[in-house]
Amino acid sequence: MKMRQQKFIISTAAVLMICLLVAGYFAVSQSSSGRTPLVAQSYLDAVATPKASGSADGAADGTLSGRINALSRQLDEGLTAAAAAFASDETFLKRVSAAGGGTAADSGTWVPLTLSAGQKVYLAADAEVVLRSGNATCIEGGGRGLINLSEVGELSEGETLDLYALYTAATQSSGLLATERTKALISGDYSVA
Repeated sequence: MKMRQQKFIISTAAVLMICLLVAGYFAVSQSSSGRTPLVAQSYLDAVATPKASGSADGAADGTLSGRINALSRQLDEGLTAAAAAFASDETFLKRVSAAGGGTAADSGTWVPLTLSAGQKVYLAADAEVVLRSGNATCIEGGGRGLINLSEVGELSEGETLDLYALYTAATQSSGLLATERTKALISGDYSVA
């Protein structure tokens, strides 16, 4: 029985060796047959590769910047929608105002405030305000108005506040004037006149 296994292994090895020799012969004969290839390597290097590379780079740049702009617009729209949803959710506003458990002067406490047309809110320096609904304009105090932290800019006397933007008082007594019924959230000391 052992002899039979040895003969089988030797026969199989011989057949595999012959297959490898035949495959090697065909590979060598094909590469040295002297036939001209369909496309020369020099043509690929000089003409086709640079054109393909330039087209791919240009397409990738255009596609990438377009995609970034589209994603940026989607993010802005999503943030605006989320801010609008939170600003109209009374349960959320109550939780926000109760989170600090103290006065409006405590850091991180937001107090909801409803103003009638013509009412003014004077803010302490560094107090923050977010306009939830309605319309209001900036009041300057000490020659400075409100700083828009959402867009990094400063409002001057009479300029309109944007809804859902975060503003901080640049100086003592700068604030806002409600031009219609207005709802706001305020963090920090303030007075209403």
